Amino acid sequence: MADSKSPEKTNAEESFLSQSNSDAQGQLTAAVDELLDQLQGKFDKVSKEMFGKLDDMTRRLDELEASLTASSAESPSAPPPAAPST
Repeated sequence: MADSKSPEKTNAEESFLSQSNSDAQGQLTAAVDELLDQLQGKFDKVSKEMFGKLDDMTRRLDELEASLTASSAESPSAPPPAAPST
């Protein structure tokens, strides 16, 4: 009789292990999805900050250009500003 119960127990164990493996895969998938969502949120935040800083830099450069243009128009005898060397 012990032999007849062994295959049933093996099937039950395999079913349990299969279910356990499936649960582990589900947990792993959920963890990876959560991590990807967190990374996407951080990427979006950094992108917004970077574009905000680029917009601010553009605005400041436009103001500087306008200021230089206005100052050169006010004093035509002054030499033009030197080009920055690279």
